[in-house]
Amino acid sequence: MASLNSERLTLAETGALALDEAARELDKASDTTSFLKALERNQRVWRTLAQIAMARAWQFPSERQVAYALSTNGNGNDERINTLIDINREVSDILAHGDDIARIRERAHAIWESRGRPQGQDLEHWLLAEMELSSG
Repeated sequence: MASLNSERLTLAETGALALDEAARELDKASDTTSFLKALERNQRVWRTLAQIAMARAWQFPSERQVAYALSTNGNGNDERINTLIDINREVSDILAHGDDIARIRERAHAIWESRGRPQGQDLEHWLLAEMELSSG
């Protein structure tokens, strides 16, 4: 793992990764418990990202996006949750500076699946995917 940390992610890239992961968790939640857990994580990500964005005077995410994300709760309808997922992915793409985040996401997912779908290794899988795609 030490060699993976030789190139550190920027705060924006880390935020992009966190938003994308939170969107994926919301999208994949199969029951009420996993959905509420995913929604809670999503709100933690948004609160943290909003604080960083304000401190660093980022243009994204907008105040409106932050307000929407933080006001979405477990009582929301499917359309509201799908909009939240779309906002997560849109802001994630912007924060990733237009890098081919979709290709990285797909490769990281394939790595995760090939390793037996372990939990808690998201960042490692993401970095491996970035390294593979940048060297190929």
